[in-house]
Amino acid sequence: MAEEISKTKQKEIDKAEFDKLYQYVKTEILCYDSNQSLPRELVLRLKGLKTGKLIENKNVSDKAEYPYSIILIAFKICRPQILAGLAHNTFTDENHKYNYICKIIDSNLNDVYMRVQNAKKSEEKITNMDTGIFEHESSEYKQKTKPMTNPRLKNLW
Repeated sequence: MAEEISKTKQKEIDKAEFDKLYQYVKTEILCYDSNQSLPRELVLRLKGLKTGKLIENKNVSDKAEYPYSIILIAFKICRPQILAGLAHNTFTDENHKYNYICKIIDSNLNDVYMRVQNAKKSEEKITNMDTGIFEHESSEYKQKTKPMTNPRLKNLW
């Protein structure tokens, strides 16, 4: 029963993350308005990125398991490159454009995944770091000699 709840919860998380990815690609990459939707081919390409396949297909075994949040980060990092490519290239059709975009993401996905993993490890190291070595108990300063004062200098101030 506990596994079913966790699987259900994971499906809800995946759906919410995919919705964020879908909206980002729709509005920030392709600049579609609220009346447009992403074509089925692009949706399958986005879902295929999650499993390391060209398109999502249940008949083909998964090659990877990237969270949609990592794919979204990859889109955000590659956005300038994608937009420059879309502005400077001519495409034969919409599928050609989607393939171009997904190829950019696919070629950067492992790097983004590793960067996020390294950031998580660094954050974990920082939270687990023993800060006791940075604490120093000092003693109070006690002057052993008498302060020297020159009586001629007292009148200057």
